[in-house]
Amino acid sequence: MSHRDKIQKIISESIHSQNEWKKEFQLFGKMFYVETPFIGPINVDNIINRVENSIPAIVFNEIDMIMVGEFDFLQERELEAMYKDGAIYISNSLFTDEDLIENLIHEAAHSMESAFGYYIYADQRIASEFIGKRETLKRILISHNYDVSKVEHLFSDTEYDQEFDDFLHKDIGYTKLNNLTLGLVSNPYALTSLREYWASGFEKYFLGEQEVIKRLSPQLFNKIEGVLTNDD
Repeated sequence: MSHRDKIQKIISESIHSQNEWKKEFQLFGKMFYVETPFIGPINVDNIINRVENSIPAIVFNEIDMIMVGEFDFLQERELEAMYKDGAIYISNSLFTDEDLIENLIHEAAHSMESAFGYYIYADQRIASEFIGKRETLKRILISHNYDVSKVEHLFSDTEYDQEFDDFLHKDIGYTKLNNLTLGLVSNPYALTSLREYWASGFEKYFLGEQEVIKRLSPQLFNKIEGVLTNDD
């Protein structure tokens, strides 16, 4: 077989594979639709089996549908997934089963805010815990000679702010932040906003880090457990 024929065979097999991928699944009875196949070798049936056997169905109560594809609103914000209007949208750029599981849990945590937002946030307990983490982060950064002056006023803000996110992501970088925040949070992205503090902690809780969350963020841990048991 010539080199050209080999290339043509690879292309043909790829097209055939793309045309045969399974599009429709069910997760806790909710439609899981793969509009565009993942670029990585992700086994959706395996993911669904793992999730349904390790996570309570209540976590997905507020979700109507899960969509996988190439979405402009994800690409524009360089996001892998987003929860909005009752659906989880996931980029097909994910490469591993673990990537998909992490994103599913994280966005499911955001969906729970619509049903349990008052319970999660009204008493300000995790907000106070979050602000305390932010203030500790500021002291750590200053001690490592980072200039925090341009975002100093944002450390006490619980809402998402693009300027603060850019400061963490671009000026410092999450690889360095991961080292700087050991013993402070389980994931430095949790410091982006109060809502991400909740969702990141919830994600780690279901990835087997319950004891870590309990030790580092006891108020957050209590809220997660309360939501799961409907103990309000």
